[in-house]
Amino acid sequence: MCFGYRRRVLKVNLSSRTYSIDVLSDELIKGYIGGLGLAAKLFYDLVPPGVDPYSQENVVILSTGPVQGTLVPGSGRGIFASKSPLTNRFFISNFGGYLSRELKRAGYDAVVIAGRADRPVYIAVDDGRIEIRDASHLWGRTTYEAHKIITEELGDPKFQVASVGPAAENLVRFSAIVHPTPPACHAAGRGGIASVMASKKLKAIAVRGSREVEVHDGAAVHEFFKEIASKARKHPFLPTYGTTAVLGNVNRIGGLGTRNWQSEVFEGADKIDGPAIIPKYKVADMSCASCPMGCVKVTRVTDGKWAGTTVKGPEYETLYALGSMTGVDDFGAIARAARLCDDYGLDTISTGVVIAFAMEAYERGILTKEETEGLELKFGNGDAVVEMVERIAFRKGWLGNVLAEGVMRASKVIGCGSQHFAMHFKGLELAGHSPRAVKAWTLGYSVGFRGGSHHDARPHDIEYGNPVEVRAFTIDGKPELIRDTTLRVMIEESLITCRFFGGYYGIRTPSEVHAKILKMVTGIDFTVQELIRIAERIRNLIRVIEVRDGFSVEDDLNAPPPRVLYEPIPEGTSKGAYTAPKEFKHMVRKFYELMGWDFNTGIPRKEKLEELGLGHLVEDLRKLGRVK
Repeated sequence: MCFGYRRRVLKVNLSSRTYSIDVLSDELIKGYIGGLGLAAKLFYDLVPPGVDPYSQENVVILSTGPVQGTLVPGSGRGIFASKSPLTNRFFISNFGGYLSRELKRAGYDAVVIAGRADRPVYIAVDDGRIEIRDASHLWGRTTYEAHKIITEELGDPKFQVASVGPAAENLVRFSAIVHPTPPACHAAGRGGIASVMASKKLKAIAVRGSREVEVHDGAAVHEFFKEIASKARKHPFLPTYGTTAVLGNVNRIGGLGTRNWQSEVFEGADKIDGPAIIPKYKVADMSCASCPMGCVKVTRVTDGKWAGTTVKGPEYETLYALGSMTGVDDFGAIARAARLCDDYGLDTISTGVVIAFAMEAYERGILTKEETEGLELKFGNGDAVVEMVERIAFRKGWLGNVLAEGVMRASKVIGCGSQHFAMHFKGLELAGHSPRAVKAWTLGYSVGFRGGSHHDARPHDIEYGNPVEVRAFTIDGKPELIRDTTLRVMIEESLITCRFFGGYYGIRTPSEVHAKILKMVTGIDFTVQELIRIAERIRNLIRVIEVRDGFSVEDDLNAPPPRVLYEPIPEGTSKGAYTAPKEFKHMVRKFYELMGWDFNTGIPRKEKLEELGLGHLVEDLRKLGRVK
């Protein structure tokens, strides 16, 4: 018996309103673990190359790993996967809360949703009972409203709900799936998978389970929880401030994206970082399932124009995107914009980045006041940020409609050189970790399968502790760092464990602790080398998905925004830092060499795929004309 798994994959076809259950095989468990690995394998097998993200042929996958539903600290995570309408690539979005735990308790390791309903529906999973229920009355409702109505209809607040909001219904390409846990919420925010759900007329998924997940060695898991909990509760800032404290730390090293990355030092950071806002505005501490750290903070604005606004966090990435990126240091305005993003279902990172892009275009005279319909879209205007969130979510006006397409597409429409300061990698708006102040990130974002996500590799977990000369002014060891942390992420995302426990489980590569977790939970003995091999298998499978969809080395080499390659940081601790094109190309070449990928094509070498048990994929690529 293999513990930790339910060994069942629920497949729902919305077109026929039917479902089936597949067995999760030993081969998939031992070859891909779960989570990201499982989602990538299911996607490869189910979604043909070249499919439009909004096609019925695309699928939405809700995936768990072996640790969900157990006491392993940081296991309150889950993954939604699909082909992103923002990047046109295979994409995953990680989220916290309780939904994934509930899915495991209901008896499933994953849900695969295919087809398209003829009218709005939601899926209710109640242990072995599966229903596809009418959601016409929920269409147009906010995510919090949908959560309230669904739990009332199902008669139990214990149902865990993930829903899309009006932004997804309007096919905003960076809309978010939101999992409310009032007064907080959690979001699978990045990549616009919510709009894929909405294109299938799927408003929500609601899950309730009653069966505990069995583990191989319960006593060992319990002791492990106590050991990690004692460390996590002593974390220098997460239990007290959550991620809000990251803002001040990143600002001090001179790497905080400010006014659309024109600067990396924000003069208003002290007004909106953790020590300023948590003592004044915090109303609740919350946590995800099996988390002893409790980094979730809920705040309520008590003064000014937006008094009464209650919001989760805002998290660091939200403070960056809706705050420093737009030049806004009014916490009330940031909180209001963030709450609207949660209600309407918008990724706060992409939302803030597209608004900051529009602000720079406006200040440069590329966008006119007529095109903004009278809105003074200048940096520092908090009211304008709140207004643009509304416009984007509902595609109001010419500008709201254009920005709802994401910054890559918007810059092509707006033109006039605005592509130069469209801050994205591979179509995904840049997260709040600098590719100039942390040079390794220029490579990490460029070779990551998502692009501008800070979760495809994790160099900053190490580099933030290094001197500026090491993190910002040399490329020595950077390809190795990106390779190593990429492999770490492959395992973390497949288990699925929270990034904030990386310091306890393994900050650079798959580790003995990862192997220990798998042994305690599943009973399967994995060596570290076997985990590294599995991580390589998962990343190479995803690379083949990229290749069969037509992506190549050219896409990696063209990923960085020009600002990263040609404009040094103008001030602060990291002043003068940028990644010269020659440096960047050298790093990409070295990374490819380390990964076993052909630099001329971007395709994994045949011998590498065969080494990883993926030799059969070569024939798939040959049939598509990608290899000879």
